[in-house]
Amino acid sequence: MRRAFPPVPERLVALGHAAFGWFEPAAALATLTSETIAAPAGVRGGGSRLLTFSGARVSVEIEVCGREIVGQLAPPSAAEVILRSPGGERGTRTDDAGSFALAGVPAGVVSLLFRLADATSVVTSWIRV
Repeated sequence: MRRAFPPVPERLVALGHAAFGWFEPAAALATLTSETIAAPAGVRGGGSRLLTFSGARVSVEIEVCGREIVGQLAPPSAAEVILRSPGGERGTRTDDAGSFALAGVPAGVVSLLFRLADATSVVTSWIRV
């Protein structure tokens, strides 16, 4: 078997193991349902991306601009927001209107996990920033 398949790079093995740590079995998946790029008139590139994730109970609208994510839960809900990436996790909380902001978002793939006040969780599908 070892002669039939090339060795797997250590980085790939580490990402595979980390994927199990990211798995949230009780979380409902909010899938990407809309994505638009908002660029200022007459400007090439440098615009922001507007994304909508829809789940059974809540939806999440986010704007990705550079290395910042600003978002809103609908309906507005108090929640812990956890930014997940291969580099680790960090979080914030929504305000009373369900809004949140995350600065310094790492380049690459990210997902957002929301732990709602009613003890349920919602996780977005992975996106590249």
